[in-house]
Amino acid sequence: MAALRYAGLDDTDSEDELPPGWEQRTTKDGWVYYANHTEEKTQWEHPKTGKRKRIAGDLPYGWEQETDENGQVFFVDHINKRTTYLDPRLAFTVDDNPTKPTTRQRYDSSTTAMEILQGRDFSGKVVVVTGANSGIGFETAKTFALHGAHVILACRNMTRANEAVSRILGEWQQGAATTVYCAAAPELEGLGGMYFNNCCRCMPSTEAQSEDTARALWALSERLIQEGLGSPSG
Repeated sequence: MAALRYAGLDDTDSEDELPPGWEQRTTKDGWVYYANHTEEKTQWEHPKTGKRKRIAGDLPYGWEQETDENGQVFFVDHINKRTTYLDPRLAFTVDDNPTKPTTRQRYDSSTTAMEILQGRDFSGKVVVVTGANSGIGFETAKTFALHGAHVILACRNMTRANEAVSRILGEWQQGAATTVYCAAAPELEGLGGMYFNNCCRCMPSTEAQSEDTARALWALSERLIQEGLGSPSG
């Protein structure tokens, strides 16, 4: 089980801040529950708000769920090469209220840029990042690039800029991850007609949903295949 320990005072501006002695955890199927270490008990309701929550969506791109020798679930961040027992999807929790579903995003010092852009597709977008050869600028440029954007690195040192480009291009070794996921994921068996980017389902662009474009692409494909194979003999 993933766990996050909170420490602080009862007097806080955040309704989601847990009282001292409480811990937030998640089950394998994504439900959030709360452990009271003082009274040694657990409950589904948040101790302050009384709300029930569950995790929304799949793991961010580059993350994987594993189980240790004690049966506890932990998470592997292949992008940043680290492991944690904290479920990264805790930044995206949904109140268990079917009539008024609301999503609360909670980001903190441990949130990565990849988590912020989870499920987003920036294909066709142009992003200019200043100071992109190191630090925050580099992580910003890399994250947008891995989500399909055309990224322009604005740097004062051309050598360092080229080095940054090489490092970003090195991440594309995982470029086939989405194809493999869609082909092998058991939860997608029998499903079709959906668009995935970075192993997350995304809404395709308006042009991609155009019937006219689809027919034109089909006709072009047929013509290219016929030209490649040669005209059939009469």
